[in-house]
Amino acid sequence: MRIGLPLMGLFIGAGLAAGGYFVSDTMLKPRLGVNTATVKGLSERIVPSDHAFMTLVFRVNLAEEQSIAQVFETAERHRATLGATLEQAGIEPAEIAHQPLRVETEIQRDRDGIEVGRQDYVLAASTVATKTPQKLDPALGPILALATQGIRVRVDGPIYEFSGLNEIKPDMLREATENARIAANEFAADAGVQVGGIQLATQGGFQVRALAARPGIVDPGQHEVRVVTTITFYLEN
Repeated sequence: MRIGLPLMGLFIGAGLAAGGYFVSDTMLKPRLGVNTATVKGLSERIVPSDHAFMTLVFRVNLAEEQSIAQVFETAERHRATLGATLEQAGIEPAEIAHQPLRVETEIQRDRDGIEVGRQDYVLAASTVATKTPQKLDPALGPILALATQGIRVRVDGPIYEFSGLNEIKPDMLREATENARIAANEFAADAGVQVGGIQLATQGGFQVRALAARPGIVDPGQHEVRVVTTITFYLEN
C-alpha cells in the first residue's frame, strides 16, 4: 500500500509521552520509494546521589595587643571543636580535610576609596567529602549552633553529585530505543503499515540534574537522569 502525502506530519498524542516516549516531527518520508517514520524515545530515572561535599569556613579576628601566634592558637582550638562536632554528627575523620590556616587582611574604605580601617584575621577552611550523602544535612544544625560558642561557621553546600552514569547508560539507551519503537508502532498502526528495521539512530546527550526537595516527590540529594534517542524506522506495507 502506498502511503499518501496527507499523512505527513501525523503526531502521536500526549498519552504516549506519559508512557515514556513521544513523537517529534514524525512523518512519512517518500525517499526513493521508501517510507520512514522518525520518532523520539525518552528514558528518565531518579537516582540517589552517591557523593556529596561542603566547605566550612570561619575566621578569628586579630585584636589589639594580640599576636598572630595567639590568634592561630585560638583558630586551632575552634577547628578542633568543629572537627569534634562533625564526628559527633557521624562524619568520619577521613571525610574531613583541613586547609592550612592563613592570615588575611580586610580593608575598609569610604565612598572615595580612601582607607579608613583594616582588620587582620586568621581564616580557617575545612572540606567535608563523603560517599554517604545523607550524612550532611543532619550535621548542619550542630555546625551552625557553634555560633553560640563564638565560632561562626559559613557553610558552602552541601553539593550533591551522581557518578554512576556509566553503569545505567546501557539500560537507559535500551529503554529509550524500545519506547521509540512503541511510538513508531502506534504511528504505523494508524497509517495501516508495519514498522521495519532502523534506518538511522541518533543519541542525545545524557542530562543529569539535581532535584530540590519537593514534599511528596523527591528528597534532597537525588538526581534526575534523562536521555532522548531519535530513531528513523522503515515502514513496510
